[in-house]
Amino acid sequence: MTDQNKTIATFTSAPERQRAVIAFTGKSADEIFEIMGDPDRITDWYLLAKEVHHHKPGPDGEARFNVEFTFFGDVFEEVMLWDPPNRYIYKATGSGFPIRDYVAQIAVEMTGPDCGQMSWTMHFDIIEGEEFQRILPAILPPINELSMKKLAPMLGGKVVECSMNFDGLGA
Repeated sequence: MTDQNKTIATFTSAPERQRAVIAFTGKSADEIFEIMGDPDRITDWYLLAKEVHHHKPGPDGEARFNVEFTFFGDVFEEVMLWDPPNRYIYKATGSGFPIRDYVAQIAVEMTGPDCGQMSWTMHFDIIEGEEFQRILPAILPPINELSMKKLAPMLGGKVVECSMNFDGLGA
């Protein structure tokens, strides 16, 4: 779980569908990772997250928890790679979650002694259901952008990129 040589491609062949980047100053990588690596903080910044429920760690000690989301219900999230304070990779699954092959990465890259960038990338290629294929491209980009704008001050930064690509996934 802590193999630093593993990349997102180790866990998924799906293309990058979202890239959100916040440039920050006045914080260390540890301080950023403390916020981004804490599942309980998701409800502080992600607009659709309502509640977090923790489970016993997985066989390799990986964090496992459910996040209750508006629209998606209970989504199980499992950390696949944990490399503090640099990055972690996780997957999300759930019966009401229409993205069937979701794998994401949170990464912190320092560009100076107290400044850097936090990126959140989502990778997926399967959206189940014609209704979700129509609605997710319309609702996820503004929700994710507003969530990043809510998160940015917590990280001491500003959003420098928030883009999504749903090409080939429409109904």
